[in-house]
Amino acid sequence: MIARRLIAGCAIGALIAAVAGCGDSKPVVYKQGQYQGKPDSQPWDNALFKDSKVEWEKAIKARNQNQDEYTRIPASGK
Repeated sequence: MIARRLIAGCAIGALIAAVAGCGDSKPVVYKQGQYQGKPDSQPWDNALFKDSKVEWEKAIKARNQNQDEYTRIPASGK
């Protein structure tokens, strides 16, 4: 009795998994030699950095300095 329910449950689960695999796929955005998606832009091409690569580089350097543990920890008096 329990074995029949277990086998029936496994069969139903396999059927559900098989049907779920037959869903719609994503559209192809690449055609031979041509990318059909959104064009890439430079990271500094936005209002925050006012389209300035120099300002973007300064922000990256400042962020990296804040991630450096040696500059974040105050010098000890020892």
